Amino acid sequence: MIKKIFLCIVILSLNNCGYEAIYSKKNVFNDEIQSFETEGDKKINRKIISSLKLKNQAENSGYKLTINSSKSLETILKDSSGRASTYNLKINVVVSLIKEEKIFKTKNFNSNFTFNNNENKFDLAQYQKDIEANLIDRIIQEIIIFLTF
Repeated sequence: MIKKIFLCIVILSLNNCGYEAIYSKKNVFNDEIQSFETEGDKKINRKIISSLKLKNQAENSGYKLTINSSKSLETILKDSSGRASTYNLKINVVVSLIKEEKIFKTKNFNSNFTFNNNENKFDLAQYQKDIEANLIDRIIQEIIIFLTF
């Protein structure tokens, strides 16, 4: 009974304090961004653009979004025979909003993950793709928050 009352109080207080889910305004910035440019890793850039649902428009009155991305896979640790045993995957994305040839807003998004080597190279490659997709998704969430506010 106490749990139900507490839950009702929390729901009512969140409703009245102006709380709004971050992703409810997901596409508010699309009207303001008129064009975009990408540099760097094409796979990362395509995933960011498709997730943000960006399209180049004919008008030049809004913002121009520039995305510069890079990915690096580094060997951190080697075993006694010289084979890599631990890797670090880093993804770096720099996002800039430009209005009238002046940088309005810019931010650098970094994400990395350290993982161990696997004897089965197919499993290692699949694991690396999954890690990369998760890191890109994390960066996309941060970009959405950056562009919303």
